[in-house]
Amino acid sequence: MNRSAKIFTSRRTQQTCLSSTSAFQAPEPPQSHGQPVFPDVHIRNDAATEGTNAFLRNDDSDAVFVVNGSSRGIGLQFVQTLTQRTRGKIVACCRSPATARDLQTIASAHQHRIQILPLDMEQQSTIDDVAYKIATEYRRVDALFNVVGILGDGVTTPGPERTLAAMERDWLQKSLEVNVIGPLMLTKALSPLMRTTGTKVIRLSNRNASGESEQLQINLPHGRPPTVVASLSARVGSISDNRLGGWYSYRLSKAALNQATKTLALELKRQGTWIVALHPGTTDTDLSKPFQKNVQKERLFPVDFTVNSLMDVVESLDDPHSGGFFDWAGKAIPF
Repeated sequence: MNRSAKIFTSRRTQQTCLSSTSAFQAPEPPQSHGQPVFPDVHIRNDAATEGTNAFLRNDDSDAVFVVNGSSRGIGLQFVQTLTQRTRGKIVACCRSPATARDLQTIASAHQHRIQILPLDMEQQSTIDDVAYKIATEYRRVDALFNVVGILGDGVTTPGPERTLAAMERDWLQKSLEVNVIGPLMLTKALSPLMRTTGTKVIRLSNRNASGESEQLQINLPHGRPPTVVASLSARVGSISDNRLGGWYSYRLSKAALNQATKTLALELKRQGTWIVALHPGTTDTDLSKPFQKNVQKERLFPVDFTVNSLMDVVESLDDPHSGGFFDWAGKAIPF
């Protein structure tokens, strides 16, 4: 089979997900302009077999997986897929749990494993509350999936702005809050619970409803594999690959997320945490719906294909990949 004809399928697409896509086959990812600085992630068929980092993480019934933006689309599918590929607890975070009907349905079928918590990435107080609740109830985090993001539809929102004249300060600020500042602050808040090397005793502080400081001491578990932070970025966040322009706020917020990923990786490698940014491809969700008419059918991915593919990448990671930017097939994308 020649390179142009090569096709990709997730090695887990036979599992039952929110929709069935076992017959879906994606074309090879497009070539990028620029030079990647990280090696490709080679998807391993044995990535989740006994003894590997992925197996140790997935098979641990005490492991804790945190997903934000979990009420719909890719975030919702991550919750569903984690119930199938892991044995641990899942903390599903979204802005309005009371109206997240699909998420509630999944959670009701896995009451012993899934907890839904309110989280607004534009409100630091909710980030602090979620982190402290996870610390007090679970006392660890093994993987964080930063899925939440906004793009806009270009009709009811200023973004994605096709011209400089279309830019508005409030939308730019909101894009940065949701797409990069919120995920970065959540990673900061949860990172102490993700330590796998060095000291296993950490102390956290929080202010209660009366404004008084509360101290919490946690003894972290021993023998964990590297923990993982996987943040959803986008190919349009690549500076060297930008040949079309436009989409100002979305592009620059994802470029900032990529820089945060690289910088976090340099610091958190000392505590045994890997950080990656992932491009999911154009996926059939509400975020992409306003732009789907211009997408070739074979390049519009069913949501379960996307998430299983991204999980394949996460489960195949190794130390040299931390800090990198990769697409759904594991190909490194230049910054």
